[in-house]
Amino acid sequence: MMKERPASAPAEVVIWVSTSLLGVLAGVAAAYGLWSQLHATAKPGLLGGGVAALAAGLFLIAVAMPRRTARLFLIVAACALALAFFTGSSAFAALSQ
Repeated sequence: MMKERPASAPAEVVIWVSTSLLGVLAGVAAAYGLWSQLHATAKPGLLGGGVAALAAGLFLIAVAMPRRTARLFLIVAACALALAFFTGSSAFAALSQ
């Protein structure tokens, strides 16, 4: 008849997907917050380096986390932060107007 599956398998998929999506949302929101406050800085290279260092530090903290879901959240948030900040400036500018 029907195969028996553990009841926790669908719940784990929901947890992993929602954790990933929350990490993306947090990373993009942090990138937008940083860009909107600091985009008119006199030294954009320093700003880019600071955001890259922030994303790298967040990634390194994630590697040290013992729990897998926390590690996933921080890794996704760090990647989303860096990607959104460095590629999303035109979208952020459109949102700010």
